[in-house]
Amino acid sequence: MIDATSPTGSAADQHFLRGVRVLDITGALAGPYCTTILSDLGAEVIKIEPVDGDSLRRRLVGPEQRPLPFDLIHRNKRSLAVDIKSERGRALVKSLASRSDILVENFRVGALARQGLAYDDLKDACPDLVYCSISGFGQDGPMRDAKGIDLVAQAYGGLLSVTGSPDGALAKAGYPMGDLGTGMWGVIGVLAALLRVRSGLGGSYVDVSLADTIAGWSMWEVADYVGTGDVPGPLGTAHRLTAPYEAFTCSDEAVLVIGATERSWPELCAVLEVDLVADPRFSGEYNRFAHRAELAELLQAAFARAPRDHWIELLRVAGVPCGPVNDVAEMMDDAQYAVRDMFPCDEARFGHRRIVNMPLIADGAPRAHRRAPLIGEDTASLLAELGHDDAEIRGLVADGVVGGVLPADLTVTRG
Repeated sequence: MIDATSPTGSAADQHFLRGVRVLDITGALAGPYCTTILSDLGAEVIKIEPVDGDSLRRRLVGPEQRPLPFDLIHRNKRSLAVDIKSERGRALVKSLASRSDILVENFRVGALARQGLAYDDLKDACPDLVYCSISGFGQDGPMRDAKGIDLVAQAYGGLLSVTGSPDGALAKAGYPMGDLGTGMWGVIGVLAALLRVRSGLGGSYVDVSLADTIAGWSMWEVADYVGTGDVPGPLGTAHRLTAPYEAFTCSDEAVLVIGATERSWPELCAVLEVDLVADPRFSGEYNRFAHRAELAELLQAAFARAPRDHWIELLRVAGVPCGPVNDVAEMMDDAQYAVRDMFPCDEARFGHRRIVNMPLIADGAPRAHRRAPLIGEDTASLLAELGHDDAEIRGLVADGVVGGVLPADLTVTRG
């Protein structure tokens, strides 16, 4: 069997991003998630972190107090611990940038420019570099200098105003959609830009933001507002354009969701044994949507007659889209996700009992394949690749320019 993690194996030779080097100067979630996707697609990712380590390493969880949040979004990567505020540290980063295809950063707007590491500082020496900046509000506009986090982006981009129950308090999306979505847009942008580089047209600058990501997902809400003039509000689990499309509680207090289309509406009525097909209030998608509150009340009464699994089995056979509302534990133990290897269990490889895999399966995507690095685990090897000998590396360590885990024969006493 070919080891897909081996850089010399033929399987590794076929990875989508084989030979692509990514310089990761990121923190928090959006930036690291972007570069983790690239690493899961086969790119070599070098994480640049402070000499004392990324701050997320200090968010320890579990009885063994390990940095699981950091490890989940920095798997597969190499680590160079370097002080980019020092002149020699910046020189090392610039040298690596000249040997990289992609650079991703998510500092505050202008922060890397003050260190001489912005796109404009590097593009002349690195004409084919794809440089991606991830920020809260983007690199221009009146909000460019404002500090943007996921919750702020959800609020600013309208998502918070339409999430939650119509008669209850606002609720943010349970997952950090702004962070994760912006990381994905970053991937899309740099891969498109990389195609341009491969065409001989040179590198480019990619600018993505959390606020733009949230606003860019407002398709149905904008359509509703432009079409009706009414400002959309929260609908709970209901859909903005069709019904029935929401959650129902069954006799065992378990919850399921359904989304009956025009084609499956008669099948839903047949399964639930409700005589609604000929009811003029529910004839056609528009009428069902217009009378969605009445419809939901009637369907809830029907679902309350039997347990959730009973209904799900019948609905799936009938072709009605449906599913259970899983909690995180149920999701991780689900048989479907086990087949898809979404939560691999390989502590020897990943350093943790379970991790979250990339939801893209292809023969060119190795997905998660190696644990996250220790602080500066690859400092010595990367500096050697840049042409520094043992004495120079010892000097950089002693002066605090770089740090991390070093081979025993390079152990030094800091000055």
